[in-house]
This record gives sequence, structure tokens and C-alpha cells, in this order.
Amino acid sequence: MQSSFVLIDLVSQRHAVRKYLRDYDTAAKLEWIAAHGTIRTVNSGFRETYAFESRLGLTAGFFFDDSGDFVFLGDHYTFQ
Repeated sequence: MQSSFVLIDLVSQRHAVRKYLRDYDTAAKLEWIAAHGTIRTVNSGFRETYAFESRLGLTAGFFFDDSGDFVFLGDHYTFQ
């Protein structure tokens, strides 16, 4: 999946990322995100949860809901 899209901050770019990746399955979404930084699985005890760190050091926690859409995690909240 080649692209000129540059992922700097997953949270602030979430709407553009969602639009860009809308037709991809979860594995392809994770592969694309991993190509732009470091991604690791976090044991949340809830569902498969991920921590992403961009090449600039900006971080985002997220998981996918039942429809395959991103749900982002903050210190005391979740948001789409």
C-alpha cells in the first residue's frame, strides 16, 4: 500500500486516516500505521488494543470497534 500520505500524529489526523483507510481490513490498517512509526499490542483485558508512536514521538492508543472503526484512548476517555 504505497501512499504520499504522511502520518505525523494519529489523533489529530484521525479523520483523514479514517477516510484513507476506509476500504481496508484491520490487518491492512495496522500494517499501514506501522509503516509510519512503531506499533505495539497492549494487554487491556478488553479487546485487542494498540499503542502507536510516530517517528516524531507523538503517541496514540486505540482499538477497533465492532464495525472496524478506530476508537482512540486518552487518560480518562475514549473518542472516535
